[in-house]
Amino acid sequence: MDGIGRGTILGGRYEIDRALSRRDGVEQWIARDATLGREVTVTCFAADHPFASAALDSARRVAGVEDRRLSQVLDVGTETDPPVSYVVSEATHHSQSVAALLRLDTLPAEEVRRLVGESALALETARQRGLHHQILNPHHVLRSPDGAVQVAGVAVGAALTGHDGDDGDTASRDDVRALVSVAYAGLTGRWPGPDEVPGLETVSRRADGQLPSPSELVSNVPGDLDTLARTVLGDDEGPRTPGELARQLSPWSSDQVHGIGGRTPEQGGVTGVEQRGGRTSGTTGRHLAGGAAAAGAGAAGAGAAGATAAGATRADDDLTDPRGLGTDPDATVVGRRPEFDNDETSTFQAAPASAYDPYVEEDLDPPLPLLTSGTAEPDRSSSRLALAIVAVTVVVAMLLGFLGLRSLFGSPDSTSADDPAAPGTSATSTASGTGGSTSSSASPSSGQKLTVSDITSLDPQGDGDEHNDLVDKAIDGDPETVWMTHRYLRETFTRSGKQAAGVVLDLGEPRDVGTVKVLVDGGAIDATVYVSDEKQIEGAQQLGQLSGTGQQEVRSSDAKKGRYVIVWVTKLGPQDTGGFRAQIGEIEVLS
Repeated sequence: MDGIGRGTILGGRYEIDRALSRRDGVEQWIARDATLGREVTVTCFAADHPFASAALDSARRVAGVEDRRLSQVLDVGTETDPPVSYVVSEATHHSQSVAALLRLDTLPAEEVRRLVGESALALETARQRGLHHQILNPHHVLRSPDGAVQVAGVAVGAALTGHDGDDGDTASRDDVRALVSVAYAGLTGRWPGPDEVPGLETVSRRADGQLPSPSELVSNVPGDLDTLARTVLGDDEGPRTPGELARQLSPWSSDQVHGIGGRTPEQGGVTGVEQRGGRTSGTTGRHLAGGAAAAGAGAAGAGAAGATAAGATRADDDLTDPRGLGTDPDATVVGRRPEFDNDETSTFQAAPASAYDPYVEEDLDPPLPLLTSGTAEPDRSSSRLALAIVAVTVVVAMLLGFLGLRSLFGSPDSTSADDPAAPGTSATSTASGTGGSTSSSASPSSGQKLTVSDITSLDPQGDGDEHNDLVDKAIDGDPETVWMTHRYLRETFTRSGKQAAGVVLDLGEPRDVGTVKVLVDGGAIDATVYVSDEKQIEGAQQLGQLSGTGQQEVRSSDAKKGRYVIVWVTKLGPQDTGGFRAQIGEIEVLS
C-alpha cells in the first residue's frame, strides 16, 4: 500500500514495524504502540475503500464486546497523509492459526472439539451484540503458546467484503457452517469448501456429489463430530446459532489436548467412527472445561427444537462408564508431553496380576559369565576366574590412567604446526550457489554491500504470512538469529499446490546486484535468487540458484538491476523434530 511501510506512524503513536500479510487491498502489520510500549496488530486499507466506513464502524462495535476469546480491538482511525484507514488490535502474531497447525498434521479430535467449542462461545457472545464473523476459516481461529483460543476478524472482515448487510439469522447460520467446516478441516486436514482456503487442500466430493464424512477419510473420528459434520455441511440442518453448536460440542477439555490426529488409510489408519463414551484423547471424562457449562448459558436463547436435537445426539453418551475410559490407543493425559507416550517402554506387554506369584523364585541368569547361579557357595574354579577378571580390570585401569597422565603433561609442541587440524588453525568450507553464468567455486566476493531498507516474507501460494514476525532476523547482522518458514510435512511444502515461499529484500531504489550471500541454518535447502522491480516472481530476473546448508553464495557475471531481491525457497530442509522447513540466519546483497 502506497505510503505505508516500516517507520510510518499512524495516529501519532503506532509505528509500523513489519508486514504480516497483504491480500485484496488489505494489509496487516505489526506495529509498536509508543504510548504503552507494546506490540499491536494494525489492519490497513485505503481511506477511499468502498466499505471503509462500514469496517471502521464494525471495529468500534467489536471494541465494546468483552470476551477474552475475541481478538480485542484497541483503536480505529483514518489518516490523510497517507490516505489510509486502520484498525488497531491486540498482537496475535505469536499465536498459530488452525491453518498453520494443519500444515504439519491433522489435530487430535478432542483438540478440535476444544478449539471449535471455544470459538463458538466467542461468536455467540458477538451474536448477542448483533455482530457476526461471516468469513470465518481456519486462518481466523488462533491458538496461543499456552493453549488459549481466540477468534480474529469478527465483523471487520465481513464489512470490508460487503457482507455486513445480511440478516442476523442468515449470518448466524453462516457462522455455524464455518465453525463446523473448521472442525472438518481439523479432523481431516482438508477444507470442505465450496470456497478455497489458502494453504489447505479442498476435499474431493464423492461420485454422487456428496461431501464425504470425516470418518470416511481418517480414523479416530468421534461419532458425534462425524454426525455433526454430515448434518450441518451435508443436510443443512443442526444448530442454527454458535451457542447451540457450543452446547452440542460440550463438554471439552480445559487444557490443550496433545496427541496425534486421525490417520488416512495410506498412513495405516482404519476409517470409521468412535463412540464418544470412549474418548480419552488427551482428557478424561471428569477433566473438562468449566467453561463448557457456559455453552448452555450462551445458548439460552436457543429454541426447543435445538435442545431436543442436542439431547438426541448426546443420548448415548455416558462419560462415567468405566468401560469407555482408557480405550483409545492414541490417548495422552492432558498436560503430558506426547513424546512420553512414544517411549520404548510403552511397547512392553503388561503381565496380568494373577500371573505373578511372590513365592516362586525365578531362575535368573548368572550375574557373571561362566559363574553358576543360585545361592550355593562357588567352587574353587569359579573363585579363581573371578579373581582373574578383577586383576585384568585393575591392570587395564592402571594402563589407561598412565596414558592419560602422559597426554596431560606431554609437550604442547608435539603437534606439527603444519597439521591442518592443529590448534590455532581452522579449516572452513563454504558451499556456494550457482548462477546462470558463474562458477560455483567459493572465491571471495569483491562487490560493495548494499543497504536493505525493508524485508518481508513472500507467500503468494499460501496465506500471505510465512513467519513475517521473524523475517527481520535475516538481516539483523546476527547469524545466531534466524528467519524460518512454517514447518511442513513435505520437503516440497504442501499437497495442496503450495510449492515455494521466501523473502523479499527492499533495496529502496533500483540497484545493480551481482552477488547474494545466504547463510542457511539447519537442513539443506534449494532456493533461487531473483532481482525484480516488483515484489513478485513474475517478470523477475534470475540471479542464480543455491542448494545446501551453511554459507551459500549466488553470483552472476552480469549484474541484474532491480529494487527487490527475492530468495525463493523451493525445497525445505529436514528437521530433527520431524517435518521440513527452511531456516536462514543472514542475507547479504552485494553489487
